[in-house]
Amino acid sequence: MKLFANQNQRNAKLLRRAALGMTLLFFGALILLTDPLKRIVDWQLTLSPNTILFTLWKFPPIDVFIMVYMFNYTNVDEFIAGTDAKLKVVEVGPYAYQEVLSNHNITLNEANNTVTYTPRREYIFVPERSVGDPKVDRIRAPNIPYMGVSTQAARLSMFAALGLSALTKRLNSKPMLEMSVHEYMWGYEDHLVHLASKFVPSLIDFPSFGIMEKLFREGNESNVVNMNLPERRDRNGIILPGSPRGYSLNSINGEHGFKQWQYEEATNGTQCNRFRGSHDATLFPRDMNENDTFLIYRRTFCRLLPMKFNRTLNFRGLQGHEFVMEPTVFDSDLDNVNSSCFCKSNQCLKRGVGSVAPCYYNMPLAITYPHFMHADPSLLEPFEGLNPDKSRFTTTFTLQPQLGVPLNAHVRLQANQVVGEVKFNRLMSPFENMVLPLLWVDLTIDNLPWPLRILIHLLFTICPVLQWAIALGMLGGGLFQLSTALLLCFWPPAPRKVEHKKELTASLALPILPLLKQQQTEAVEPEEQHLLQNGDSYKLGLV
Repeated sequence: MKLFANQNQRNAKLLRRAALGMTLLFFGALILLTDPLKRIVDWQLTLSPNTILFTLWKFPPIDVFIMVYMFNYTNVDEFIAGTDAKLKVVEVGPYAYQEVLSNHNITLNEANNTVTYTPRREYIFVPERSVGDPKVDRIRAPNIPYMGVSTQAARLSMFAALGLSALTKRLNSKPMLEMSVHEYMWGYEDHLVHLASKFVPSLIDFPSFGIMEKLFREGNESNVVNMNLPERRDRNGIILPGSPRGYSLNSINGEHGFKQWQYEEATNGTQCNRFRGSHDATLFPRDMNENDTFLIYRRTFCRLLPMKFNRTLNFRGLQGHEFVMEPTVFDSDLDNVNSSCFCKSNQCLKRGVGSVAPCYYNMPLAITYPHFMHADPSLLEPFEGLNPDKSRFTTTFTLQPQLGVPLNAHVRLQANQVVGEVKFNRLMSPFENMVLPLLWVDLTIDNLPWPLRILIHLLFTICPVLQWAIALGMLGGGLFQLSTALLLCFWPPAPRKVEHKKELTASLALPILPLLKQQQTEAVEPEEQHLLQNGDSYKLGLV
């Protein structure tokens, strides 16, 4: 019976080890083949309710700062009088504003795989990053509405131009203004603008004017954006043909291009006037690589900014793809289909100067690189104090490829007043055919906030290693258990030493027992005889 019981216990132990080994091997192989972590990450990094990416996109935790550098004109009177041949400008800044973005009225459109939303941006002054208080610091800078009207007057008849010149004199308008930095950026009362808002409210619907107000804040809460979601794929994971790039813009307020630059829906326009397919710089595809070139859209630029891959780098412990903006981004050429639309009336601005007038009430404004870097050298000739510096003014954009968010960014642009031909205006004559720098901005992302950095490390560094360790541990444990089961199956059982010892002792003891009994008997008999001789034997014998 014991033999059968021992054999059953041995078989049960073998089966337990074999079952455990097969289970560990199965789940270890399943982890390696299916990669459950990737499936979880892919699910959480889709723009669907209750996912990590949706929460991050709805209220982005990334700190975006707009560093504003003003130009203070220090010798205006001397230049107008003709005593100074060049305008002296002094860069003042930075004045830092944090841009707080939130997305509202979100609707997921499953029919065409898009999402519709309204972005809202708020701007908060950051004194610790600024050189001073913009409400206290004062500058002298171009009077944008006055110079714009004076430039437009050159296209009018002589009588209309003279009448406009008389009107500006009556309103006591001057080519240059002295005011606080805050007023110049975010709005000041201008008699000319106020008058225009009364007579042509359909064209000028604002009583005050501020350059930053127009560039960044205007229309902030009225734009309805429609963005493409990540490309749909078939059962094999291959992108379906004709799918738009993930997180690229589809339309804004129902339009797919810049109507200000003659975009036509029937022809789908060109890269010059089409913004469909560009990105708003908040989300990017997760599969971007060294061969990608992407386009950044923002109403401020009144055009697309192409970004080209530069290098792969390690940014504060995270892998990143660095993209740069090309030097020719603000050029316009009638022979180039991707920039010819910027040439109004077949007239292009100088190299490196990009018109934005159609987006800002046809006021003659333009954007360039800061300090006219990469622009026509003649633009620098009328000024003292400008110093183009590639190390300081190059635009760079570093993306985290797995998550598709910016790690670091410096988008540097300069806003300028374009002064064309001047007629019947003595005060404006010294500025004729000049491009006057107003300010330049650096849209900055210094770094990802630490919770997002921890999330990236967790999802793409720690968890993959942990998953591999678990899978390999399961495979190793499974092989060990199966090997043990095989040994139990084919290795003969070891003899039971305790039982063998008992059997040996019993076999040796059997012949000795009779001898021991005989010796005991012989030892008792002399003692009994001795007791009988002492007379107590009877009594003892009775006992």
